Amino acid sequence: MRTVLSIFSLVVLNFLSASAQNETRFYAETSLPAVNQKEGIPEVAVGVSFKVSFMLENGQNNGRFTPPDWEAAGFMVLGSSQSSNISIMNGQTSTSASYHFTLTPVQEGILTIPSVSIKNGDAALKTEPISIQALPGAEGVNPNGSKSSPAQTPSESKKRIKTIRM
Repeated sequence: MRTVLSIFSLVVLNFLSASAQNETRFYAETSLPAVNQKEGIPEVAVGVSFKVSFMLENGQNNGRFTPPDWEAAGFMVLGSSQSSNISIMNGQTSTSASYHFTLTPVQEGILTIPSVSIKNGDAALKTEPISIQALPGAEGVNPNGSKSSPAQTPSESKKRIKTIRM
């Protein structure tokens, strides 16, 4: 009787661990480290790019992902991509779909990457919002990340010219 009970326990534990591995998750993460440890808010300067990824693991991606309104949230999109993966290992199937965005803040202050939902079968899954501290940008850096030189007046350009006479 003990042997049967032991085998039954092993089968149940094996089933539970296998089902826990295939749990459906939808979450968002950034490439920014949490610098401000007091509040746990990542920091980035205006004009500096970073990545945000939305990931669906072991879900039924119906292709109904709609990104947030980045402009209303205070960000400019520099690029985007998506990827998907299917893995079958020892009879266990796992899937993932990822949506990646390269962003830069266009204004200073605490900005929020809004919560996003995705259709998963008949249900909807939702991410948590992420707060970001946008710091003043480096002088001469545009929001697109490129360096620019300030416009010069004719009198300023003359100040920089040095005449060498022989």
